[in-house]
Amino acid sequence: MADDMMSAGGWLSDAASDLTNALRPIFAAVPDWPDQLRQVADRIAEASGGSFAVWLLQLLVALAAGLVALRLAPLALARWRRAQQRLGSDPVRLSGLLSLFASDLLGVFALLVVAYAAHALWFSSDSLPSRVAMPFLSALVYWRLILVPVDLVLRPRDPKARLIEVSDLTARRLREAASAIVALELFSTALLRALIRSGMQTPDVQVTALCLGVVNAGLAVYFINRVRRAAALGGEATAGRDRRTAAFFERMGYPLALLFVFLALLAWSLGVTLKKLGPFWGLIDTAGILIGVWVLDMMVGAGLDHVAAASGDREPSQRRAQWHRIIRHCVNVALWLGAAAFLVGLWLVDLARILPSEGWASYRGSLWSAAATIYIAYVLCRVVFMHTERHIRPAIQAVPGDEPAPIASRLQTVLPLMRVFILITIALLAGLIALSNLGVNTTSLIAGASIFGLAISFGSQSLVRDIVSGIFFMADDAFRIGEYIDTGRLKGTVEGMSIRSLRLRHQNGQVHVIPFGQIQQVTNFSRDWTTVKFNLRLAHETDVEQVRKAVKQIGIDMMGDAELGPELIAPLKLQGVTDIDPNALVVRLKFTARPVQPTFVYRGALKRIHKVFREKGIEFSNPTVYVQARPVPGAPEEESAQLVSMAAAAKGQIPPQS
Repeated sequence: MADDMMSAGGWLSDAASDLTNALRPIFAAVPDWPDQLRQVADRIAEASGGSFAVWLLQLLVALAAGLVALRLAPLALARWRRAQQRLGSDPVRLSGLLSLFASDLLGVFALLVVAYAAHALWFSSDSLPSRVAMPFLSALVYWRLILVPVDLVLRPRDPKARLIEVSDLTARRLREAASAIVALELFSTALLRALIRSGMQTPDVQVTALCLGVVNAGLAVYFINRVRRAAALGGEATAGRDRRTAAFFERMGYPLALLFVFLALLAWSLGVTLKKLGPFWGLIDTAGILIGVWVLDMMVGAGLDHVAAASGDREPSQRRAQWHRIIRHCVNVALWLGAAAFLVGLWLVDLARILPSEGWASYRGSLWSAAATIYIAYVLCRVVFMHTERHIRPAIQAVPGDEPAPIASRLQTVLPLMRVFILITIALLAGLIALSNLGVNTTSLIAGASIFGLAISFGSQSLVRDIVSGIFFMADDAFRIGEYIDTGRLKGTVEGMSIRSLRLRHQNGQVHVIPFGQIQQVTNFSRDWTTVKFNLRLAHETDVEQVRKAVKQIGIDMMGDAELGPELIAPLKLQGVTDIDPNALVVRLKFTARPVQPTFVYRGALKRIHKVFREKGIEFSNPTVYVQARPVPGAPEEESAQLVSMAAAAKGQIPPQS
C-alpha cells in the first residue's frame, strides 16, 4: 500500500516537472511572438518574388471564388429540386431529399474545381507560398464536406426535408454553430501548419496554438448558449415534439456540449504544451463518430418513413410498421456496435495502449466474426419474436366486462412454447459458433454440457415430468388459451402457460398455477358445442301439446334473434314429459349452443318462456300443501273445535281464535 502511494506520488511529481519544463520555453517565446509573425510574412514575400499583400490577395480571391462557386453551382439543379419537392408531401419524399443532397454535392464539386484552378494558376510550384496557401484551400474544402451531413439533417430553409424534430430557429442556430466552429477549427489548424512550414520556431507556434484553442473554446461556448436559447424559444413557440426536443437539449445536450468543450480545451492545451495531440484528435474523432452514427440513424429512419409513405396501402400498415421498427432497430444496433469497436481500437489500442497493437491485430478478425454471429442471431431473434407476437397477442389480451375471453387457435396456444425453444436454439447455436470463432474448443464444452444436463435431469425429475407432460398435452391439443377446463381439483379459464405450468383464471377472479405433471385428467367445456337440458314444473292440467307449440315458437324466435341466434346450433325444443309428481307435471327442454357462453342463451330462453307462458295461460306448478284436520275421537268438544280452527287458519280461511 505504501509502495503504491509512493509510486503514485512519484508519477505525479514527474508529470508536474515535465509540464513545468515544457511551459518555460513557451512563456519565454511570448515577447518575441510578434517579431516571429513579421518574419513569416517576410519569408513568404521573399519566396514569392513580390509582396506579402499580393500573395494574401491571391489566397483571398481563391477562397472567395470557392465560396461563390459553392453558392452558384446548386442553382443548376434548382428546377429539378423544386419539381421533386412539389411531388412530395409533408415530409418531402425520398426523391426530394436526394435532390437536395445532389445539390450539396454539386456545390462541393464546384468548390473542388475552384481549389484545383487556384492551385494550378498560383500555387502549383513547390515554393514556400504554395505550401503555406494550400492548407487554407484544403480547409475550405473540408469545411464544406463536413457540413454536408449537417445540412442533410437540419435543412434550415426546408422544414419538410428536416430529419430531426426541431424548430426552424433551432435548426438555423445549430447550422450556424456547426459552420462557425468547424470553420474556425479547420482554419486554425491550417494556420498552424502554415506557420510550421514557414519556419516559425516551435515555442512561438505553441503560443499561437494555445491562443487559438482559447478562442475556439470561447466561440464554441458562445454558440452553444445561442442554440440553447433558440431551443428554449422554439419549444415555447411550438408544442409537442419540438418542446420535447428542447427539453432534451436543455437537460442532456447542453451539459454534454460544455463538458466536451472543456475536455477538448484541456486535451488541446496539454497536447500543445507536451507535443502530444493524440488525445485531442481522439476526442474529435469520437465526437465525429457519434454524430455520424446519429446522422445515419436519422437517415435510415427518414428513408423508411418515405418508403412507407410511397407504398400507400399495398401492405397492412401494422405489419409494415413492425418491419420498419425491426429494420431501424437492427441498423441502429449495427451502427453503434461498429462505432464501439472503432472507439475501442482508437482509445484502448492506439492512444492508451492498454491492449497491444500486435495482439489486437491478430484477434480483431476473430472478434469481428464472433460479433457478426451474435448480431445475426440477434436479428433472427427479433424477426422470430415479431412473427410470433403478431399471432400471440390477440389471444392473451384481457377482455373487460362480462364478455367471454376469446379462444385461441392451436397455433396461438403452442406458439409461446415454440418461440421459447426457437430462441433458446438460436442463442445456443450462436454462442457455440462465436466461441468457435474465438478459438474455444466447443467439443469438450458440448460434452461437459451434456453430462451437466444429465445430472440436472436426474436431480430434478419433477421438473422434467412437468415439461414432458406439457409437451404431450400440447401434442394432444387438450386445451387452448381462452377455454374453460376442469382438471379434477381446480377449474377455470386457461389464461396462459409456460414450459412447466398452466395458469387458470377462476370465474371469481382467482388465478391457479398448476404444474403439468400434477394434471391427471382434463375436462374441456369449450370444445365444438354444448347441449343444455333443463326441467320445467307445470300444473297437472297443462296441455302438453300447447306447451310443445309454444316452446317451438320460442326456439324459432331465438334463432332469429341478433344476439342469441349466432350462439345457437340447434333451437330450443321440448323433449317431453319426464316425471309426474303429486305437485307438478315435469317436462324437459333442451337446446344446443356454442360452448363459449351457454348460460347467456339459457337466461334468454328462460326470459322468453316466462313471458310466452303467461300470455298463453300456461301455469307453472304451485307447491301448496293442504292440511285437513278432523275431530279427535274421545277429545272434549272445545279442544276439537280449537284444532279445526287452527287448521282453517293455516289454510288462510278464517283468523285464528284465541
